[in-house]
Amino acid sequence: MKWLLSKLGLLRQGKKTQVLKQDLSFLKTSVCSNAIACQWGLRKQTQVLLSQSKEAALMIRIRDASGDGTVATKVVELGPNATKAQIDIPFTSGRVLLELGYRTVGGDFITLEYSFVDLGPKIIVQPELANWFSKESENIHQEMYDLATKGKALGGSELMPIGR
Repeated sequence: MKWLLSKLGLLRQGKKTQVLKQDLSFLKTSVCSNAIACQWGLRKQTQVLLSQSKEAALMIRIRDASGDGTVATKVVELGPNATKAQIDIPFTSGRVLLELGYRTVGGDFITLEYSFVDLGPKIIVQPELANWFSKESENIHQEMYDLATKGKALGGSELMPIGR
């Protein structure tokens, strides 16, 4: 029976999956106080590619993925042999996309692995509105005119004699 299974290739599947698991990239994240701890592993082929390209740098990019139009981004460059990092979070709430990748010579960011981190509901603090016109001068129009003309007569109604 083993002979038949080996001919069908069913016995080798366990060995193939073990080799395959060792040759996969991964990215694990966990949230600490005001920071995200990251741990990763890269495939052998990716490590070779990064080591051969002297200008490619391994990086972690953090972006706000809450979907409210915010475009906050933080990029941290890592050492070529690094396998873990702890990165301060630029925001304290919302959903964060964490990408492990590298920047090419042309400046493009190539994502190798990514992870979404949920920091809870997004809290947006509205700034207090300032009333800029609360201290307006009673003579604001004359002051603005004087500033615009810099004290020079422009030849308008200010030159006309009174009584005409």
